[in-house]
This record gives sequence, C-alpha cells and structure tokens, in this order.
Amino acid sequence: MTTGRPGTSRDRRYAVWIGTTVALFVAAAAVGFVWLPATQAGRRVPDLWGAICSAIGLPARDAQAGATAAGKPASDVAWTAATQQLLARGNAARGAALAAASCNNCHGPAGVSDDAIFPNLAGQSAASIYKQLQDFKSGMRDPAVMGVYVASLTHDDVRDLAAHYALLPDPFARTADAPGSADAATRRLVEFGDPMRGIAACAACHGPLGFTTAAPPLKGQQRAYLEVQLQALASGRRHNDISAQMRSIARQLTPQEISSLAAYYSGMRAGVPAGGGAAQTAAPNK
Repeated sequence: MTTGRPGTSRDRRYAVWIGTTVALFVAAAAVGFVWLPATQAGRRVPDLWGAICSAIGLPARDAQAGATAAGKPASDVAWTAATQQLLARGNAARGAALAAASCNNCHGPAGVSDDAIFPNLAGQSAASIYKQLQDFKSGMRDPAVMGVYVASLTHDDVRDLAAHYALLPDPFARTADAPGSADAATRRLVEFGDPMRGIAACAACHGPLGFTTAAPPLKGQQRAYLEVQLQALASGRRHNDISAQMRSIARQLTPQEISSLAAYYSGMRAGVPAGGGAAQTAAPNK
C-alpha cells in the first residue's frame, strides 16, 4: 500500500526539471554574455550590464567613460524642439554667401572637396552641419584647424551655413555600391554590424537603412577623412559624440576594418569602385 501523497513523485520530478532548466539557462547566459566575448583578442572581461549590451549589439561604456561623460558633456547641442525650430528658420541664401567667403576654398563651391583631406559637405543634414560647427565653436570638438573659421560665427551664421549645405545636391545620394565592391566581412559590418562586439550596423544610422539625427550620410565621403575620424574616435582624441555612441563602436574596430570601411564608403561614387584610391594623411579636425 502506498503511503505517500498522490502526485508527490510527479511534483518532485517537476521541481528537478525546473531547477535543471534554470541552471542551464544561467550557464548558457554566462558563457554567451561573458566568457565568449572575453575570449576575443584584446577585450577585457566586461561587467554584466556591459556584457549584455555587447551581446545584443548596443554600445556599453565602462565606469571610467561614464564618469568622464557625467563630468563633462560630449556636446552642448541638445535636440530640443527649440533647436529643431532654429534649424527650420535657416536662410540658405545667406549661408551660401558665408560659405563663399570662408568655406569654399577647402570644401568646394558645390560642397565637394577636391582635396581628400577635407570632407565633402554637400547634402549633409542641417542637423549634422549645425552640431559639428557648434562643437568646434565650443571646443567640444578639437578646433585646431577649424577654430579660426568658426570663432566669429554667430548662432544665426551656423544655422544658415547648415541650411546652405543641406540644400546642395548630394552627388552621391543615388550611387549604389556594385556587387562585390567590398569583401564580405566589410559588407557584414555595414549591413549587420557585429553584435558580439557591440558594433551596430553602419547602415542603420548613416544610410541607406536609416538615418539618425545628426548622423551624416557617408556615401562618397573622402576616404582619408573617414579613416582619420574613426581613428580619432577609437583613441578618444575625438569625443563629441553624444553618449559615446561612435567611440564605443570605433574602439572595437581593428585598424584593417577602419581602413576597409573608409574605402568602402569613399568608393560609393560614380566611376570609382569601393576600395579604390590611396589613403592620404587627413587633417583630423575639419
């Protein structure tokens, strides 16, 4: 005759099954979120939050970076309704006159530079131009080269210059990259990123999959300029990206990946295959 209560054995088996499942989940999470990322060359062991962010493709800052960001903002520009209204009032004609006096020698009358050390500005968003000029003025972005040009600009000047360059036709907007124009690893970074390293897809913010506020479109941009800016972000020499979004990504890129990404985007222009053209030494702060 059975003396135990009905279902006791079944309840015990159920409890064992639940316990085993939880243990396996915890072990898998530890391996996937902490151990595997830590085995990659050059990577420190992350904290739990950093590991989770990295595994799902979100940038995670370490405690030191967070403390630095808390002590000093990366930019004085805030994307408030007032800022958006200010940009909407931009006078492109006045901006064109300002550009003719100060900007065209380096960035070209049509916003496309003849010199690879200076970035193309045609077709950039007004938000992107506005933020970078304001960051140069405030010193949030190193003004070593641009300082003399922005020192005397008023808020209205910056707004109108942004309106002017946003209105210029982007000669590379409709340029499609040819199949096979970059190696598979570079195309994966552009289209999908690398979630295990906390690298978001380039195309999600810089086009063509999407654009975020103040994130510049990169098609046809100067290769040398892109390469130097990614290097500066990776080293922390450039630090005007809000919430350290680009620094978190650039730090994870290898030198070869930086070079390949710069070549890929610069090559997305008519008649120039991606990866073509020799990199030059670019002015890092313009």
